Amino acid sequence: MEHGGASAALPRGLRHTWGHEARAGRPGPKATLSVPDIAASAIALADAEGAQALSLGRIADRLGVTPNALYRYVDSRDDLDVIVHDHALGAPGDIAAGADWVEAAAAWCRALRDRYAHHPWLSDMRVRVPFAPHSLAWLEDLLDRLEPSGLGDRQALQAAALLDGYVRTRAAMVRDLFRPDGSATDPETLVDLVGAERFTARLPRVSSLISSGLYREPGARADEDFEFGLRSILSGLRQLTVDGTPG
Repeated sequence: MEHGGASAALPRGLRHTWGHEARAGRPGPKATLSVPDIAASAIALADAEGAQALSLGRIADRLGVTPNALYRYVDSRDDLDVIVHDHALGAPGDIAAGADWVEAAAAWCRALRDRYAHHPWLSDMRVRVPFAPHSLAWLEDLLDRLEPSGLGDRQALQAAALLDGYVRTRAAMVRDLFRPDGSATDPETLVDLVGAERFTARLPRVSSLISSGLYREPGARADEDFEFGLRSILSGLRQLTVDGTPG
């Protein structure tokens, strides 16, 4: 049996994501919106303009209602962020199992990277309490994949945080390097603006990498670099299990 008092103690955004508050919780005229309506409108806005565009006022305009109408569903921007993040992240879905736990974890990381690529602004969302059902479903799925590794409970949680953080950071980096508006500046252009001789004198190794083209990161190289980092992390985790480091 669900305990109403315990449910009410949850932040309102989390109550919505867990289905504890299917209808607007404040008195007034009959509700004309739903939380999925609000989330869908917010996701469309963020897809078009980024997470920085999200506000209750902008979303209300898109839905043709007043901002006060949205307060029947969300109490704050924090509530909105929790709801939008959870809806955009979605459930893990059917991710390949992999030949062993390392391959299974790698498949999970690639699936999460693809989700971030679908909604590039997701990595900008600052959800203070990652306790929404979809976030936890991704964690559950990864912990299940790490189960055969022999990592202890604490190490498995640390490994999950490490992998999740790596994917999120790489996703944000690639998004910033390849902005669709073409606003990213070519590194060689920046060197010219600083002054090639001055730049080379102060940063010879970086200068050499830029001159060779390695500092650029085209799409194919971004995938290659993602795999390098992923394999490095997973190789280290595998070595932990070989060494028998206590969890």
